Amino acid sequence: MKKFQYAINGMALSALALVLSACGGGDSQVLGPKPADTSGNGDNNGWVAGVYRDADTFKNLCEAPRSGRSQFTNLTFPDKRGTRTDEKNFLRAWTNETYLWFDEVTDRSPTIDSQTPQDYFLLLKTNRTTSSGAPKDNFHFYEPTEDAEAWEAGISYDYGFRLKVYSSTPPRRYFIAYVEPGSPAATAGVQRGDRIMKIDSYDLVTEESNAGLMALNEGLFPSELGAAHNFELQAVDGSSKMVSLQAGQIESKTVLHNSVIDTDSGKVGYLVFNSHVEKSQDEWVTVISQFKFAEVSDLIVDLRYNGGGLLSIASLASFMIAGTNVQDKVFYEQIQNSKQPRLEPFPFLDEGLYGLNKNVALPSLHLNRVFILSSESTCSASEAIINGLRGANVEVFLIGDTTCGKPYGFYPEDNCGTTYYTIQLKGANAKGFGEYSDGFIPSNSDNGTTRVKGCSVEDDLNHQLGDSSEAMLATALRFRATGNCASAVTRSQQKTQAEFNNGELILPDTRKIMVLDR
Repeated sequence: MKKFQYAINGMALSALALVLSACGGGDSQVLGPKPADTSGNGDNNGWVAGVYRDADTFKNLCEAPRSGRSQFTNLTFPDKRGTRTDEKNFLRAWTNETYLWFDEVTDRSPTIDSQTPQDYFLLLKTNRTTSSGAPKDNFHFYEPTEDAEAWEAGISYDYGFRLKVYSSTPPRRYFIAYVEPGSPAATAGVQRGDRIMKIDSYDLVTEESNAGLMALNEGLFPSELGAAHNFELQAVDGSSKMVSLQAGQIESKTVLHNSVIDTDSGKVGYLVFNSHVEKSQDEWVTVISQFKFAEVSDLIVDLRYNGGGLLSIASLASFMIAGTNVQDKVFYEQIQNSKQPRLEPFPFLDEGLYGLNKNVALPSLHLNRVFILSSESTCSASEAIINGLRGANVEVFLIGDTTCGKPYGFYPEDNCGTTYYTIQLKGANAKGFGEYSDGFIPSNSDNGTTRVKGCSVEDDLNHQLGDSSEAMLATALRFRATGNCASAVTRSQQKTQAEFNNGELILPDTRKIMVLDR
């Protein structure tokens, strides 16, 4: 039976490490990678600091070569017999060649036998900090290649719900942020806003024993495909319900919801966009075509849960929003390290790259403004939409919370069954702006850089996505009509905002990035 990778792989679960802890914290659930051995013990085996061979010399030389084909791409694994040191030599050389800040990486011996390639990789980054004292590079990670390929195909192994956590210590507050259509969770009647109270016989709110925490983690993130667990949920109206969920292979719908909202000043298209993967292109084409037929005059794009993905999808989506307003303009200027050649600017793409609409002219609403719903989980490729459109003089209004701030790009590198992500470029829009590492901030006015005109609104789990009473959507509609934020929500919605404050959507870090097409 296939294992549920996010539960058994250290790095893939690092973003889930806040899942559960007892009062006072603790590390009973050590879900991230083990610290690397940096003692320097071991034979250097000819290693000379500062001397590098070409990365291709070591590419696909593996300590434990795979055989067969990928279940997602159907490509034969390229692995050849090698050593652990070969794998680390590849990472060392590849980092020196492509890492944006390669000259800030301490060169360490790759020959320590007790050190895994993954442990070694985590050291291959800058240790410098920003002016605020934060790590300069906080986006350095890896995952099993199988997981990377599954994500690119829009597939996960779970129940089909996404969690938003407001407290991971007792009394814990775990809520359902959204549910994938057709998933086990959807079939069982799980809904946005449901609070998880118990899993099997364990109280999620108060449990503090190690055995209980392990069981709760296993229930939230099952390690076996097909594993079944019983959940006690509290619905938005306060009622309780019991559901039994079985982990399955979930094919996500990246455009989770779309609708046309009638207003006194015209029709408004609304869509919830949750991930930038190849299949997103055709989903966008379908929805934008429907909006064109409905003759919508404005568009609200809900990116509150979108951690990013392919830059090409961000570009395609931006063109489908703005069309002739961005035709032949620069979407994203790609800036690499000094060893790499200058890249051509990434344009607003007006033809499909994938699926049913490959090489087909894309539909567009040809809008000169767009309303975007955001949160701290709006990252990377989603932020590129905001930045790219503003660079092309399309007016963007931001409704929600400050975005996460990831202006960097990655070319994921597969080697010996692990996919590595290291920062290889940063970007700027057509106006040369790209420094938004502290995110885009909804503000009273637009300063052309990090402050975007709009309204600050918290996520509202008491209403379903697409409900015009949901706080973010209600605010966007009112702001569109009046230009006013203060009166955009009712007293009950203001209470909702206070209740749901500073929650964190649980997604692996590798779902909060911008992936560059090769």
